[in-house]
Amino acid sequence: MKRSILYVIVGLIALVALVVGFNLRSEKYGTVKGKIVDALSEDPVWEVNIVLDGKSTTKYMGKTYRFTGIKPGSHTFKATAPNYYSFSKEIKVKKGENILDVSLKGEKIPDLQGIIVFTESQEKGIQLEIRFSDSKGEGITKFPRLSLNLEGKLYLRLGDEENYTRGKELFSGPIELFWDSQAFLAKNKGIFPWEKIGEHLEIEKYGILDVVLHTPQGDFEDTVDDVKLYPEGIE
Repeated sequence: MKRSILYVIVGLIALVALVVGFNLRSEKYGTVKGKIVDALSEDPVWEVNIVLDGKSTTKYMGKTYRFTGIKPGSHTFKATAPNYYSFSKEIKVKKGENILDVSLKGEKIPDLQGIIVFTESQEKGIQLEIRFSDSKGEGITKFPRLSLNLEGKLYLRLGDEENYTRGKELFSGPIELFWDSQAFLAKNKGIFPWEKIGEHLEIEKYGILDVVLHTPQGDFEDTVDDVKLYPEGIE
């Protein structure tokens, strides 16, 4: 029994010494932490690689990072990720906690070869979903948010999907884009309200929409020939 008590006491002393030693060591070093996000969307950045003082970490998702045990003084903080511009900054680390939030600027859509546009006629207007396709014709799912501009022309469709012509022009001009972080393929979306069409159209009328997306990698076009010119659910 006495031997067991002795073992417990020795164990507690060792634990206290370990904790004290760790705290003393920690007081000599700094912690660097913060957020790394897409500069425009503020979403997490895929496969971001962070390097500081010879230490590195790769985060596939998640906005936060943390380095411990960093010697006080000047260090180079680097962050890189596929399809983003590299980030590098000289920082001065002090003992204790250091906060550095980083916004990575998107550079390009990987292997961008074309766009596919879908439309959905909602109560407020016609919403567009813009999907990117690569050289294999497959949808691109991982890409940064870029500064894009969308223009469109909407015509009344005369005829059916098999045999039609463009009728009266109903809309021409820029289409406002917004970002949907929850979408898998169509993170870039656009919408124009019914009042921009210029007239109240009857149920079961269809339109033809020609769009041009202006990107840093060039202009990409697509046509949707079955745009419903009335809100869904009223037919």
